[in-house]
Amino acid sequence: MSSSGLTYIPWNKVTAQVPEGIQVPMCFCGSLCKLMESKVLGDDFGMRFFMCENYEYDPTIRRGKDRPKWLDTEQSQQDKDWVEREARWARERWQGMLHKEQKEEKRKKDQEEIRRRFEEVERVEAQKREVDREMKQERARRAKEAGPEAIA
Repeated sequence: MSSSGLTYIPWNKVTAQVPEGIQVPMCFCGSLCKLMESKVLGDDFGMRFFMCENYEYDPTIRRGKDRPKWLDTEQSQQDKDWVEREARWARERWQGMLHKEQKEEKRKKDQEEIRRRFEEVERVEAQKREVDREMKQERARRAKEAGPEAIA
């Protein structure tokens, strides 16, 4: 990448202004580092650090001299409150989603129970109709066997 400042910036970092009186470190590649602010929700949210101007991707965890050089050593109370609020909102959204899923499962279970009851009622009514039909057929058979003189 060129050093024109048009480098790719990952979503979890934003560029920050270097305060007066702070010396910008030099990267091992020879270019000046840029000041970035972390936007990853966690213990380093809002903290500023220096990173290489030629940085283009999120590398794996780095150790030793290649680790980021933090300008801020502690997270501000405002940033701590923000992280806590975001975590609470995420927890509430998650609980709402779980509640919605539970309601949907209960609704489906209730509909299945209603459908099962309707089928049971229909089955019982069909059995009653079958028994009634058999009784009528039996009565008709007996009447046929008795002949026309049994009617009078």
